[in-house]
Amino acid sequence: MLTSKRVMAAAWCLCVATALTTALTAQGLPVPADPLPPRALIVAGGPDKAHNQIAIESNVRYVGRVLPASTSYRVLFTDGDLQSDTVQYQGENRTLLYRKPDLPRLDGGADMASVRAAMSDTIAAARSSKTADVILYFTGHGSGNRQSNFTNNWFDLWSGGRFTVRDLAQSIEAFPAETPITLIMVQCYSGAFGNVLFQGGDPQGAVLGQRIAGFFAAVPERTSAGCTPAVNEADYKDFTGYFFAALTGEDRMGRPTSGADYDKDSRVTMDEAFAWSLVNDNSIDTPVCTSDTFLRRFAAMPDDEIAATPFEMLSSWATPAQRAALDGLSATLGLRGDDRLRDAFERLAKMRPGSQALNDVKLIRFANLSRSVAEGHALDGSDNDTTKRRLAEIQQAEHRNPFKSTASR
Repeated sequence: MLTSKRVMAAAWCLCVATALTTALTAQGLPVPADPLPPRALIVAGGPDKAHNQIAIESNVRYVGRVLPASTSYRVLFTDGDLQSDTVQYQGENRTLLYRKPDLPRLDGGADMASVRAAMSDTIAAARSSKTADVILYFTGHGSGNRQSNFTNNWFDLWSGGRFTVRDLAQSIEAFPAETPITLIMVQCYSGAFGNVLFQGGDPQGAVLGQRIAGFFAAVPERTSAGCTPAVNEADYKDFTGYFFAALTGEDRMGRPTSGADYDKDSRVTMDEAFAWSLVNDNSIDTPVCTSDTFLRRFAAMPDDEIAATPFEMLSSWATPAQRAALDGLSATLGLRGDDRLRDAFERLAKMRPGSQALNDVKLIRFANLSRSVAEGHALDGSDNDTTKRRLAEIQQAEHRNPFKSTASR
């Protein structure tokens, strides 16, 4: 079924492209070059079968299904063996059981050697087709590195491997500067990987020039959802499900999703899908993106200064997607009036550390988004042209959709 859908989609795209080329040629107009097919690498699974829940496997199937039909992609999952009982699921009476992977493809294990080799192959392919999209998707478990103050967290690989921020940053630096890279990581503590913007993954390192847009399920210090052993996929609530549903218009159950086209241009971009997720994700997730990371370094503002900002003023600085998220989160949290930022930050200061109550989680999202809007405006008013230009490049990379052919490139 999946294969036939991909073949049909590819055939349809070919027909449309042929018709467009014929029409342009007849009018004596230049024919645009065909977009190069994307490449994707999916790294998934826990460090062992006891931490490899069925929801992680579901994410692999879902993301594989919504990739563009022309995508050349690889899946690295657990030990790489379709015959191993490595997938944990919940049976009757909540008993934990194990079964073989149920995936349409499996190209290798998610161990350190395999991940490094696959990244090297992806980099080599990018060097031969520099403007082709590269999509990197990680789903599984992550660990927080307290010794680095959560700046060098890691993704937990099979057999105990640790794929750190610095490991990934080293790979990102090897990509051609022209290659558009989309990084989506949905493990706990994943927000630290925003530091791949900087040389060596060091939050104080030189800013890299790569075209990268990253979206992460949680701030560096917090856990995230998405690792349940429950078998009913319709009940899953995690960043993967919300983000990709908004971005592609189809949730993991194949149901249509709408409402994220905030600028009304008939397409949904990643920053719009991110904003939609901030409002609609009813889980413990606290999503952040690469522009957040960049702003925290170069335009950080004290919370009390942001809290003193009238909400209508902050809203006027926001993009349509940010404004919609601020309004949606305000409604959920019962925040009203022009002094709602003060109210929000006062609540945040009183919040129990590590709270996973839904309203507290959404309060963290509201505060993070408010920081980014305020800091972005402050930077825009500065005379630091180099930093402003780099932020604009990051935001432009986030304002794309490599999963849809109608997206801006």
